[in-house]
Amino acid sequence: MQLSGALVSVATLDLPRLQRFYRDLLGIPPQVQLPTEGDPVYVEFRLPGLRLGLYRSRHLDCGAQTEAVSLCLQVQDLQGSLTTLEGLAEAYQISISPLRQAFHGQEVDFRDPDGNRIVLHQPSAAFGEATAWDPQG
Repeated sequence: MQLSGALVSVATLDLPRLQRFYRDLLGIPPQVQLPTEGDPVYVEFRLPGLRLGLYRSRHLDCGAQTEAVSLCLQVQDLQGSLTTLEGLAEAYQISISPLRQAFHGQEVDFRDPDGNRIVLHQPSAAFGEATAWDPQG
């Protein structure tokens, strides 16, 4: 098997709502929308090291179903990011966990409007150095 790329895709019954949420969370619009005119059925956010696709599903049971997968977003300044996150929490009526400190750094978690778990993580220096990854090398 020769891979040409990878992405995380999230199914939703309410694509406009989830698209707005991730646009507000990430601070960028989606870079891909299909179809390009009219109501999209797929949008994609391109982040450093990640393509995040959201698509409208026709399956009524497509919502978050397990705790096995979390979308982890690494930030440089967690405290600064919490200000934005608190505004989102109010706007989307979601709750944010208390700040946790662990060997790998600081983090909080919350759920998107469909119930998918998101972790906002600021790595410790040691963890960041140990997990540094160059996709070209």
